[in-house]
Parts: sequence; structure tokens; C-alpha cells
Amino acid sequence: MLSKKKKLYLRINIVSILFAVVSLTSVTLAWFAYSGLAKARTEIGVKAWYIEFEKDNEPVSNNIVISLDDIYPGMEPKKEEVTIKNLGDVDTKLKYKISKARILDSNNDYYELSNNVDSNYIEDVISHNYPFHIDIALSKLYIDAKEEATFEVSITWPLDSGNDSLDSLWGTRAYQYDQTQEELDPSERQPAIEVEINVTAEQAIDDLDSVDIRFLLGKKIKYDISTGETCETLSNTCIETYVIDTYNVVDNQYVNLLPTKDLGLGTFAQYQSINPSWHAESRLLTAEDIVRILSLDIDNSYIKINNVSDRVIGRVLTTTRANSIISDVVSHNGRFEYTSFNYLKSQTCMWTSTSYGDKGFALDSTKLYGENTSTNCKMVPVLRVLKNKLVVE
Repeated sequence: MLSKKKKLYLRINIVSILFAVVSLTSVTLAWFAYSGLAKARTEIGVKAWYIEFEKDNEPVSNNIVISLDDIYPGMEPKKEEVTIKNLGDVDTKLKYKISKARILDSNNDYYELSNNVDSNYIEDVISHNYPFHIDIALSKLYIDAKEEATFEVSITWPLDSGNDSLDSLWGTRAYQYDQTQEELDPSERQPAIEVEINVTAEQAIDDLDSVDIRFLLGKKIKYDISTGETCETLSNTCIETYVIDTYNVVDNQYVNLLPTKDLGLGTFAQYQSINPSWHAESRLLTAEDIVRILSLDIDNSYIKINNVSDRVIGRVLTTTRANSIISDVVSHNGRFEYTSFNYLKSQTCMWTSTSYGDKGFALDSTKLYGENTSTNCKMVPVLRVLKNKLVVE
């Protein structure tokens, strides 16, 4: 344990958020230095665009410093939230982009936004490639006028990540880096970890690569499986569905919908061969579909492996990362757990098409796990529907 504590600083601007972790051996995460009002305002016709950032019900200035003391294996997860309020009359889109990240003093652990390195890659690295995890989440990608969203940061370091050599390596490196910094003049010292994030709130005007606000994750859509179009009154053919795309952009032609109607109970093998006679293109639900959705919740979704500390799933942005996480869980006979899954209302298991060794991945209202292939679980297809066939608000 280090003899002297250091600090981590996090700067948040309306369009720039700076994390600076001064030491990997701290214990508290404190917010301070509120002054002024962080807001952006413009006139659009007779409507005003007015965004306010708040922390603990206090307006946040554009120069906020967060101090973190002692981050170490087994620490309690440190979580902080900033509320983003749309006080104006214009609907707003939110997004963030990580511009650079530096961990200790190695060039191999320095990442900067460029033509060859995008924000998603940097976020994936800082969330998954180290024994400590920095996870970032927006509760909404779109805020209606007079509503709000939450920007959240989670920093965790499980006591036992399952990789003793990695825990030891980074614990030692953090200690050595801290000792080197103590020998420097205070004005020359550098934080151990530094991540810069640009956060933007924009008027909700569609462009091809922005999120399609008609098809946000979890959007309920009534779909008629006999006509292939939207409908109004629920019936045997007019069923309720949910959008399960985590980021469906305007340029996407299709949207993936998970129906509340199932095709009955069946075994894992039977699910592989379902062919619903519905007026819709369909595919099978996969474990990746579920993990991508769960990964957006950095508070209540975990990987559970026996004799290893629980860990946050972390944002899953690519198929490669999803497959890596799923393979690791299967190889350690683990599971994914969550507080609730909004698209499954009963305790009855539901199949995915993804194998789990000699079992199959199934989910219920609290977990995604390996189930015996002979078990009878609900069989639900995913509908792949042309967006121009759907009339939604």
C-alpha cells in the first residue's frame, strides 16, 4: 500500500469532460468546485434550446474537478452521475466521444482519436482491457423537451478479476508510477490515468449516421404479423413488440423487433428450426443481442463466475467483444445477471440460438445462463422489419 495518497481529477465541460486519475490507490470519489451555470442556448424560430447539467441538484459549471483517492483491487464501485436537463422547447439528441486516454506512462497505453482510432475503440479498451474498468453510460440518446437524461461514470476494480498476473502487474505498475511522481516537483506531476470525453447536446435534426429517434431501444411497436404493417388494437395478429437495436441509425433500412408473442415451448434443437408463418422476415434471438442490451446498464448488470469477484459487463460495442465476453463466461461456467429484463415479463425461460458448451443460452427475468438443451423454454423469433413499412411517432 502506498504511504501517501494521491488524487484523481475529472474535469467536465458542456462539451468536454476530463478524467484525471492521479493514483490507482484511492478510496473516495468526491465532486466539488461548482460555480456558475453550464448551459447552451440558441433561438430556433420561436423555440429555445436550453440544456443544463446538474450534479446533486446543483448547476454544474464548465470547470468541475472530481477528486478520487485510492483505487485498488476490491474497492467499492465508484459511481457518479450528472443530470442533463432539457429545459427548452426543442427535442435534443445526446452523444459523447472519447478524444484520448492515457494510462500511466507507456506509449502502448496511450490512445488518441484519429483517422485510424475511433472513440468506440478507446471506450472498449478502457472498459475491458485492464483489471480496473472505466465505464460510461447515457441513460437516453434523445431527450424530449422538458425532460432529462443521466450521464454516468463507473470505476471498478474487482478484488479477484480471475487473472492474478494482470492484477499483480497493474498493482505494481501503479505503485512504481506513484513513487516516480512523488520524486517530481508538484507542478510537474502527471495523473496516472487521463481520459478526455466530448459530450454534445444537439437539436434533434436527422442525419444519416445519427440515432433514429423513431426506433430507440425499448420502443414499443404494435405490429400486425398478417399484414406486415403497424396496427392499433392488439389481437391475435396485432402483437406488441420491442425494438432491441441498441443504436439504430437513420440510414439503417431495417429494425429488429422482439415480439411479446411466442411460438410455444420447445427444446433448444426445436428453437433452431422454427419457421413462423408470419408476414415478416425473421431470425433467431442470440446471446449477443441480450449482452449488448445488458451492457448499457453499468449499475445492475454483472458477470457471475464461481470463486471470482462479480464484475460489470462493460459496454459491448462490437461483435468481437461480445463473442470474447460470451466465450469467457462459457469457459468458466458463468452467467450474466441483471435486475430485470424489460422485454421478458415472466419467469419462464426463453431460448437464444447461441450454444453454451453442451447446453444452450437461455434467459429469464434475472439472468442469461446455460440451460439443458432438453428443457422446454419459450421460442420467440426476432422480426427484421423494413422501417418504411412502419408508421411510428
